[in-house]
Amino acid sequence: MKKILNHILVVSFLCIASNATGQQTRLSNLYTQNKYSFNPAYAGFGGCTEVYFSHMNQWTKLEGAPLTNYLSANTRIGKSLGLGANVLLDQIGMYQNMSASGSIAYGFNFAKFHTIRFGLSAGYFQTRLDPTGAIAFDNADVIVNGGIQSSSALSTDAGILYKFKRFQISFASQQLFETRSNFNYSQLDGYGLKRHFTGFTSYEFLLNKRLSLTPSILYKSISNNHQLDFNADLNYNDFISGGLGYRMDVGLIGRIGVNIRKLFFIGYAYVVPMQNIASYSGGSHEIALGLRFCKKKKEEFPNDHLTDVEPISRSVDTVTIVEHTVDTLVIERVDTVFIERPMASDVEVKEALVMASEHLEFENDKSIILKKSYGDLEALTNLLLIREELNISLSGHTDNNGTEAYNMRLSENRVKAVKKFLMANGVDGNRIKTSHFGESKPISDNKTEEGRSKNRRVEMEVGK
Repeated sequence: MKKILNHILVVSFLCIASNATGQQTRLSNLYTQNKYSFNPAYAGFGGCTEVYFSHMNQWTKLEGAPLTNYLSANTRIGKSLGLGANVLLDQIGMYQNMSASGSIAYGFNFAKFHTIRFGLSAGYFQTRLDPTGAIAFDNADVIVNGGIQSSSALSTDAGILYKFKRFQISFASQQLFETRSNFNYSQLDGYGLKRHFTGFTSYEFLLNKRLSLTPSILYKSISNNHQLDFNADLNYNDFISGGLGYRMDVGLIGRIGVNIRKLFFIGYAYVVPMQNIASYSGGSHEIALGLRFCKKKKEEFPNDHLTDVEPISRSVDTVTIVEHTVDTLVIERVDTVFIERPMASDVEVKEALVMASEHLEFENDKSIILKKSYGDLEALTNLLLIREELNISLSGHTDNNGTEAYNMRLSENRVKAVKKFLMANGVDGNRIKTSHFGESKPISDNKTEEGRSKNRRVEMEVGK
């Protein structure tokens, strides 16, 4: 079988060198976990430093089937800039590819919940042909007699990403500028990089506190060949995820992944062939390992998928009053408050804020304010009605019990509930700004119930 395959590879090399572009860019079966693998705009998108390694063995039981190893890393620099790099080693029989590239991306938020990122990538692509073990019926075969050959070219990619809350869509062009380099074979064309196009879209549905469902579609176009993937992935508590996909003209894709302490990722995918190739080969296996390092800063506002809010202004020379109770309210107020009416002295301002902080509670896992919190919120409302020059900013936070997406929504709904309460009692909504951060900005350790209760809070800043 091996000898026959080697002969087939020699005879068909002319087609491979000029038309077989499918392996020029890697398509992982775990790309929903590492989207940077197909679009440079995702460099730094998560706001963390991410490193992924994967090994893919395609079409098992078939001699000379593709083997692919891929290593990538990307990180965020500041609030907007992303950097990334990747290395790929690919082998198909006597045909080998090696590529290395670096990426840069830039993103910005607008209109509160919208994010756009742009990415560019450039690198080196080398193709190597080793016919040493090949057997040819034609002793004059130019490939066999030509010995080991290599050819290199410039590789360029570009991409764009748009995100709105839990919806995202992206487009990328690999081999943006088509290039060609020649082997030293007589009567054979050189090796050319063909332009690829990739599109991806997904939406995350929150089923409950711990479970979410994300359907997605990936489209890939190479010359006149088109491919579609339809996926549905379940995520449980940001700990274990799994899903199924269908790749047009290929077969079914099953995948599973585990996040350990939100730091280590282990994933596995298997492709079940359902087309003609299923009659003479097995499926494709892929295993991936990942590391994710996130640096949390209390004074830095999260970006991209970490939050969907506008940054709020921070006042200088503030006095912070923190009370640690269940779903507490953390208040920051300006130290220099000018009192025009005796009914709103500095002491009364402080007392109203402290009382609201101590008694603000919600129903468990809901955004419904408990009635026992009404009295102190009404007192705070009266203060705002007296001091019409004061504005207020509310920011919601949760512990890490539940998925990131669920906690983000819960923190958003809770600050909205407080805002609606104040407005229902006469405070102008234009004086109230809200933001939400989910579990991304803890002030205590989430490993204990006491720490989690400190992290369940609504922070408030009052100023003129």
